[in-house]
Amino acid sequence: MSEIKESELPGIGKKFTLELDSGDKLVVVIHSSGEREVFKFTRDNDEPASVTTLADEEARQIGAILSGTYFQPVVEEEQKLAMKNATMEWIKIMPDSMLVNKKIEDLDIRRRTGVSITTIIRGETVMPNPNPGESIKPQDTLIVVGNNEQVKKFISTFEIKHRLENDR
Repeated sequence: MSEIKESELPGIGKKFTLELDSGDKLVVVIHSSGEREVFKFTRDNDEPASVTTLADEEARQIGAILSGTYFQPVVEEEQKLAMKNATMEWIKIMPDSMLVNKKIEDLDIRRRTGVSITTIIRGETVMPNPNPGESIKPQDTLIVVGNNEQVKKFISTFEIKHRLENDR
């Protein structure tokens, strides 16, 4: 793992420099205002090849993506083993669904069908590992996981009509 060098920029904020395995460098300047600037320097070049400026909230979102909050890649062999007997299904909740405005805990989904709701996507909000007290709303997308039979039982038990094929 590469060492991150940190230095004070008086009156500006802090600078963090990371030398990449490729020999390139990333320099992140965090201003006292919260704004971030990201500079990429290619090997043996004193001029940045690219510069990106991010507001505080944008930087936090990018940080969450980079840290794996939204997607955690799995080594292919581990993925094959893990998914051998597991099915992941994206379910769009329509306004007339029997799940609408009901709490996950009250629906007793895992006991009744064997599947787990791993994520709720509500507009631009992604809720991984939703709280059992969370209510399901119209237009939510649920990501459920179970074996093939459990997923089929969930779909039939809760009369699911809208599975998403193209949004994966």
